[in-house]
Amino acid sequence: MPARPVAPSAGGLGWANLGMDIVSAHRVRKLLAEHGEEFFTRMLGPGELADCRTSTGLDVLGLCGRIAAKEAAFKTLRVRNRFLPWLDIVIRRADGGWPLVELRRSAAVMAADSGITGITVSISHDVEYAVAVAAPITGDTTGPGSRPEPTTHSPPLRGVLARSAVRSPLHIPLVHSTVRRPPMSDGLQQIKDWILKRHTDREDIATDLDLIENRLIDSLSFVEFVFLLEQLSGRSIEMETLEVDAIRTLGAIESNFFCAEVK
Repeated sequence: MPARPVAPSAGGLGWANLGMDIVSAHRVRKLLAEHGEEFFTRMLGPGELADCRTSTGLDVLGLCGRIAAKEAAFKTLRVRNRFLPWLDIVIRRADGGWPLVELRRSAAVMAADSGITGITVSISHDVEYAVAVAAPITGDTTGPGSRPEPTTHSPPLRGVLARSAVRSPLHIPLVHSTVRRPPMSDGLQQIKDWILKRHTDREDIATDLDLIENRLIDSLSFVEFVFLLEQLSGRSIEMETLEVDAIRTLGAIESNFFCAEVK
């Protein structure tokens, strides 16, 4: 039998990794009501928020469209163990009204590593949902100067989710232990209850279940998750330096945020 064709590696010349995302206006309104406009400053820069502003406040569907566009653009990069760098993927409105994508700092480096020189995106709205589709622009990135050099303000390339709030960075060491765990702490129980409330199809969550791979925490809920984790742990969390493995499972969250020996 003839061999089946094998798709080329992602990111090569002539290869297009399409990205798509959909955002519910109901979900965004709920976040806006619960946390206020400040919540979205961790996801959109001042210019992006200004593009969504009207005389009566934020245009929720416009906000949904930009959130979906960032997620769709990030999906074209095909990277692993990275958080969506919200403030490094910038969606602005062109004079003609269509969206433009600007990749900064960590997003620009990820794009260069994937052989992508730019991203184009289209956004559509319909009553309660916004949908975005993104496609990469590929080119020869093997020549001198093709890879953008990180600036002195670039976040380290470990897994980044940009935020605008200025706080002292907190380094989260990864704790690995085979010692029998004590009963679940109150803080971790609240984290677990928070996740279960958003996934009513589940009755329980194993401590070693991958929360990221199973999409129990997605890009939009992650920002809200960090808000909650800061409150329950009593610590300020710099998302630019937060490693994916530090919050991948309930066990990891407990070890890295709620164990007494972790300072």
